[in-house]
Amino acid sequence: MTKTVSVLIVAADSLTRQVTANGIAMYGHEPVTARDGAAALAILAERRISVLVVDADLEGETSGLALAKEARRLHPRIDVIYASRAPQRILESAKVKGAPVIRAPFQPQQIVGIISELRYRMPSDGIDRRAA
Repeated sequence: MTKTVSVLIVAADSLTRQVTANGIAMYGHEPVTARDGAAALAILAERRISVLVVDADLEGETSGLALAKEARRLHPRIDVIYASRAPQRILESAKVKGAPVIRAPFQPQQIVGIISELRYRMPSDGIDRRAA
């Protein structure tokens, strides 16, 4: 039996959050949503999240890039997927290690495909996430 993957979706746009959450739920994942970095950090402090899907262009007190770094600090095994309207502008040094970037707007099934790739690979850090 496959474990349910909890996915925290962080985007300022409510329609993006809703469509993405509904889409990934159809594939058996457990979506959790937050509209900004502060709400996402509160969720990360309360529960274990497997995958963070974050709008890299998120503005506010906690940017999308800063949120991803803090999420990885709090949960070293969390997988991160960045979404951005201009992915070419995100410097590799600004991202957390191993985090892909998808161009926004995207389809939920694209996120599901990336989640599958991230969850079932053997990364360079040696952590076998299939056993996690």
